[in-house]
Amino acid sequence: MMARPSSVVLALLLLAEVSGFAEGASNPGFVARITRKGLDYAHRYGIATLKKELSTIKLPDFSGSFKVGWIKSVSYEFYRLKIHRFELRNSDLRLRPTQGITASLSNNYVAVSGNWKVKKAFITLDGTFDVRVDGISISVSLNLGKDQSGRPTASVAHCSNSIGHVSIDISGSLSWILNLFHKRIENNFKNILEQEICEMVRKSTASHLEPYLRTLPVIAMIDQVAGIDYSLVGAPQVTSQVIDTPFKGEFFGRNWHSPAPFDAPPIRLPEKQDHSVYFAVSEHVFNTASRVYHQAGRMNFTIQNQHIPLDSPIHLHTNSFRAIIPQLARLYPNAELELETSPESAPFLMFTPGNVTLSPVIDIQAFALLSTSSERKLLFELRVTTNISATISVSSGRIVGSVTTGSKLKLELKHSNVRHLNVDLMEAILNYYALHTLYPSLNALGPVAAGEPAGLLLRHGLLQLASPPAFHHHEQSLRRASLCLCQGTPTSTVWSSTSTRTSCSWGPTLKRPNTEEE
Repeated sequence: MMARPSSVVLALLLLAEVSGFAEGASNPGFVARITRKGLDYAHRYGIATLKKELSTIKLPDFSGSFKVGWIKSVSYEFYRLKIHRFELRNSDLRLRPTQGITASLSNNYVAVSGNWKVKKAFITLDGTFDVRVDGISISVSLNLGKDQSGRPTASVAHCSNSIGHVSIDISGSLSWILNLFHKRIENNFKNILEQEICEMVRKSTASHLEPYLRTLPVIAMIDQVAGIDYSLVGAPQVTSQVIDTPFKGEFFGRNWHSPAPFDAPPIRLPEKQDHSVYFAVSEHVFNTASRVYHQAGRMNFTIQNQHIPLDSPIHLHTNSFRAIIPQLARLYPNAELELETSPESAPFLMFTPGNVTLSPVIDIQAFALLSTSSERKLLFELRVTTNISATISVSSGRIVGSVTTGSKLKLELKHSNVRHLNVDLMEAILNYYALHTLYPSLNALGPVAAGEPAGLLLRHGLLQLASPPAFHHHEQSLRRASLCLCQGTPTSTVWSSTSTRTSCSWGPTLKRPNTEEE
């Protein structure tokens, strides 16, 4: 009777396209988890979808024959079968540890109407019929896996069904002839249903669900420079309480697709299961992005005087640097300056308890723009090192942060074409500017309250985005919950329109690439 059971399974996979990763598999860049609460929501969503699908299901015709005294064999056919009532009384969706999921329907009822036709030689009789089938039970187990391309797979591992009782009412010309043999017809109808249900389930899985999963994209182009590979790095692993999915989460260059020269750190999700969906993101995602954009030269910036606010006490002009480089104004009077900045290497994030830390090493070249020509003269080259920390929180449904300095800016003179360059004074000025202008400006973009934020928490070596407990009632969850999908792949947690509480933690199990885990 279930010609498209993929609607139930697909609803689950789209919500929880999640799996664990077997030992020996690559560490993921990010992990998604669905708990029992999330599974219950998927169950309700699947049942609602199934009820809609049942109205469009096309049931197969069935036929048979019976003997009528001296007339001998008479053939009959029931066709144009249509479901006009279906009662889903009992249903369940369970996890099968290490294998997949089991969906079951039990003690259900269906009413079907259609046309009948009896034929003997050149005589044909026809009419309509109504059939009621009670006590329908179906159990389907799916194995979840991963193919070589990193896409999820699903296959029917087991299917069983049973039919309790079938009753049929036949009307039309000389329908009393068929009613004489209604018991035989009912038994035939029951046998056909029991034979066809699981076969229809397997065919539907093979023709609808499996082809769909094979078409799911596993990469996305971000811009003209980079793309991201979010294929699965491990086959689905299911426990009795959760399903976890490891996604690669690795950026690559559009003009090259070489693997990152460093491994992703292990991600460990907490044992708590208070929410429906959890996401854990490691620093590997951000660091592979940094590597790609650095190699493409997109982290090199030129700072000109026009970029400096008019009310700034210092401008990129030789007259502004008299105290730092006394002879600069004499060598290049009334000349503008230009700064070229570039990181020596791709800057990497490091997650530590309560903070995200960035320790960039930046080269700065200063040039004087000659007013008499389009030339520019190299004045000096500095190496700048610093340590920047940020705490993360949620405000009005948006992730925001607070930036602080982990250490002062340190300047090192690499090369100079001018004498008497006061590096210490320049360092003091830059630190003052960073402390009183740069960091406050960044924090003004997303201020957070003091103390531990109510949303994101940084602990235990991972970033957790946990959905709010908004799925206690089906109608309420349909109004309050939403799942953001990007080209078939979940890209956001489940948010509540009335609550922005989200759990998040980072901790020491996430490490800088090519370092030993503490």
